[in-house]
Amino acid sequence: MPIPPENRQGALARQFVRPGPHPNHSVINYLRWLATSPRRTRVGADAIARHVGRSVPDRWRRDFAGKHILVVGSGPSLDRVAPDFFAPFDTILYINFALRRRLGHATDYFFSTDGGPIGELIAADGPKPFRDLGTERSLFAPIFPDQWGFFTPAGRDLFTWLRADAYAWRTQPTRIGPFRLPLVLHYHPVQPDWAGFTLGGPSRSMPVLDDTSAFTAVLFAAMQGAERIGLIGCDLTAGRAASVHSEQITPDVSVFAGAAPRFRLIASALARQGVAVTNHSWDV
Repeated sequence: MPIPPENRQGALARQFVRPGPHPNHSVINYLRWLATSPRRTRVGADAIARHVGRSVPDRWRRDFAGKHILVVGSGPSLDRVAPDFFAPFDTILYINFALRRRLGHATDYFFSTDGGPIGELIAADGPKPFRDLGTERSLFAPIFPDQWGFFTPAGRDLFTWLRADAYAWRTQPTRIGPFRLPLVLHYHPVQPDWAGFTLGGPSRSMPVLDDTSAFTAVLFAAMQGAERIGLIGCDLTAGRAASVHSEQITPDVSVFAGAAPRFRLIASALARQGVAVTNHSWDV
């Protein structure tokens, strides 16, 4: 009997990314996640540190230094801009499923801090979009270091990995349905003090930021020497752009609680160092 297409695609995705323990509605899975999180996140952070080299591809300098950069998310404002909106930008960083809006330029990049959407994208479209870009333009800076263990060797090789410049132990409460559950201890990237933040030079080690992959993409572009950075589809609200036809889970607005003020802190810190950042998403 032929294998149904959705099962073939699922099997294909598992050649690159395999799901790990997750605090879903299964109490057993939650307890497993709770018990293994400290070790998994610490081991993952150490493995990423060993994997990530110091060298920076020459093409990053050519594509970012002194350039006008656009970070494209999959939020609803992406549906409300015409193709000519993209024309003034030299290099475009597509976040997660926004990659489906790729224009096909040699300076297009993929960027994510979360392996979950990467797995969903591979399950939907296969690995071809990343292979078309090539490793140097497919960038992954995991906010959850245990995701190293979820990627197979073939999956890891699709991307240039970036690492957090500092980690620390962190606790956070978790919910299952209406229930608030005990704190989870995990090893997590340290978040910058934006009041005194100093922008470093080109590197594969950098602050990996909470809230949304778009924030880390902005910081990456700035570290590579970008002069101006714009954002579209980064609405910090619920909903997805219909033009992306995303199988990615639609976020609740609470996911972005506090993100807007943090964006303003990031933009202000970069402006002090000569990098102009504008979120066009809010004005469309």
